[in-house]
Amino acid sequence: MKSIAFVAAASVLLAPGVSFAQKGGAKPDFTLEPNYGSVRLETGFTPDPWTKSILAGGSIPASAAKSGCEGKVSAAPDLQLNYTAGDLDLTISAAASEDTTLLINTPGGRWYCDDDGGGELNPLVTISDPESGRYDIWLGTYNDSMVQSTLKISELGGSDSTSGAAPDIDLEPNYGTATLRGGFTPDPWTKSIMAGGSVPASAAKAGCQGSVSAAPDIQIFFEPGEGDLTFRVRSSEDTTLLVNTPNGRFYCDDDSGGDLDPKVTITNPQSGRYDIWVGTYNDSMVQSTLEVSELD
Repeated sequence: MKSIAFVAAASVLLAPGVSFAQKGGAKPDFTLEPNYGSVRLETGFTPDPWTKSILAGGSIPASAAKSGCEGKVSAAPDLQLNYTAGDLDLTISAAASEDTTLLINTPGGRWYCDDDGGGELNPLVTISDPESGRYDIWLGTYNDSMVQSTLKISELGGSDSTSGAAPDIDLEPNYGTATLRGGFTPDPWTKSIMAGGSVPASAAKAGCQGSVSAAPDIQIFFEPGEGDLTFRVRSSEDTTLLVNTPNGRFYCDDDSGGDLDPKVTITNPQSGRYDIWVGTYNDSMVQSTLEVSELD
């Protein structure tokens, strides 16, 4: 059994612990500090899936941990999951715009890996009767490339598990919260977000486009000034935007920001909480930047 080490590493794209130039013969090492920290999840956790944005890849063959595993990973795990199991299976998967692989070491020391089990070149591993304890997780790529990806941890199964679900303002936001007051600087305020999900935005408001996560991507607590409030998404691919205002009214947009970027402007904005989702099409995950402005 592995000794349990609880660590916290900064969640940044190029985490200090990530080493891409490794010595020959190196292999994935669960004793190293994880690149993107650790998380504790107990059976029945919400939101489900729990997600984490991770830059996948490295220079260590995943096959050095288990023969037949595909792709290359970093020496250190990307994430450590400290999990309290119940009666449900545990599914770990990843979504990215390019081909990624998945490598997992369980509390009992068993290795799992997958390449395309989640469909569309995305990996997925389901562990039946999972143990409680620490799971070390690596996301890999091919040809030493680094790929922005979203790691997903679920007790509800694969990508079809959210069928019939709707965007839920009561779930914990994927990228936390922010507080803005009228006249805030810098303007625009920005947040990097991995857009997408498997819940239709139209489940919140008829006619809304794209698919989003069940949980909001971010919640913004806003105290108005004299200007309007504009939400815009910048991305190299087509994204959509869903916003729930303090009075419960949903706004959505697809391409009003130009170049396939969505934009929502709220005149005479209310004080309170704004729940924001950034969506995509075809369950794809897309790197994007949310902008919030009083000047646009």
